[in-house]
Amino acid sequence: MKLFDLVPGNFFSILASGNREIYYEAIMVLHELFRFELNIRVDDFLSALIAILEDQTFDVEAEDELQEGSLTLSGKSRLILDRLIKTGWIDKEFLDSSFIEIITPRNYAIPVMRLLSELGDSSLKEYNSLVFATYSGLKQAKTEDEPHLYEALLSAKSNTEHLQYSLRALYHAIRGFMRAIAPEQNINTLLQEHFQEYKQMSDRIYHPIKTMDSVHRYMLPIQGLLAEIRSDEALLQTMRERAMSVKNYDEAIADEEIFRDIDFIMDFFGAVGSLVSEIDRKHSNFTRSSIEKIKYLMTADHTIKGKLAEALTLFAGGTEAERDELLSLMNDKIQVGRQEFFDAKSLYHKSVRSRRIDRDALQVEQKDETVGLAKDFLLSRIAEGYTAVKIKKYIDSLIPTGEHEISSENIQINTESEFIMLILVMIRQGESGLPYKVALHQGQVNSNGYSIPKMTIAKETKKRAT
Repeated sequence: MKLFDLVPGNFFSILASGNREIYYEAIMVLHELFRFELNIRVDDFLSALIAILEDQTFDVEAEDELQEGSLTLSGKSRLILDRLIKTGWIDKEFLDSSFIEIITPRNYAIPVMRLLSELGDSSLKEYNSLVFATYSGLKQAKTEDEPHLYEALLSAKSNTEHLQYSLRALYHAIRGFMRAIAPEQNINTLLQEHFQEYKQMSDRIYHPIKTMDSVHRYMLPIQGLLAEIRSDEALLQTMRERAMSVKNYDEAIADEEIFRDIDFIMDFFGAVGSLVSEIDRKHSNFTRSSIEKIKYLMTADHTIKGKLAEALTLFAGGTEAERDELLSLMNDKIQVGRQEFFDAKSLYHKSVRSRRIDRDALQVEQKDETVGLAKDFLLSRIAEGYTAVKIKKYIDSLIPTGEHEISSENIQINTESEFIMLILVMIRQGESGLPYKVALHQGQVNSNGYSIPKMTIAKETKKRAT
């Protein structure tokens, strides 16, 4: 069925009229009376409307066919009541066996009143334990109350749909907070959004989903319960009979609904992990972006130079009207001149070419200390990569266990790193932490293509105290 086959064509007209704010408040009064009164009396509704009209101006519209001065507050309130009846929001009738007039909201108007009430309510709703309620309902019905397992499945589906809606709403709410960061230049507003508004949403919705009503904790048990129910023909038959009794289904329709609901819940909890992970990522991105923007605004350049740079940036990215407004402000507040030519006093300095002249090269004096400095620098750089601990470990790996020395004929060099290490063994012998001596002999030895002098590397032995 199409919407306007059920709802009158002028149903929403009162919310587009010049008195829309008054009509909205009238609908909220009607919704409040609907919540607490079974039969809404016309007198009670009119009294509430008069209280609204005392503080606001109600303009008579053309379709009212009345003059402004001819209406009292009571007349205006009845005019609002008549408009609600004509546009299909309510019906007026008499209470059974009496002459008391009552108001009855139309069936389609009730959910619209609730929606408008929620849109106008800025307070943050607490998150309900939807995941735990789904798990506990299915678990209890399966183990203790099998005849009502069908009702538990319907409740689980309703909770799952609500959970899906809540998670997606939370995701887009975080994205809304992130979109507000970029254009905001007031640090106090950013602090309020981060530490007050966003923190309230995080504490009341995001935090319970991650802790008290953990999706990751219950999603596998819920899937396990539904898999057991689906494979148990006795339980399915019990649910089938219950559905046929409660909703007058035939067996085929009952089967279709039961399996459709089970598949919906299992599919959702099979994919909800990725949705929660995406929410976690957005939460982290918002926290990081908000803090970075706050830090940036706190450390921004507030000097004349910084403000001028900001003004030029706004001018470059602004529309034609914004540029004209900015130029007008600059002309009033600061002195700006136009640079029309370049000369010796301009910001630009022309480069001057120098003529190359052939001359004898200057002699660089060689000093003995230069070689020493280069050697010290090279050794310090090598020592950073080849520490005394590494050199000692290399020597210990060369000398066989139980031996105290090794000759170069028995040393195998396979890599450049080992060759460099052997050079350092010769250079740094006797240093603190390197208890060994190297004795050089005449001749050379070749080890896998590396030429090394003949030598003997011996560990130093500690002298016993006499």
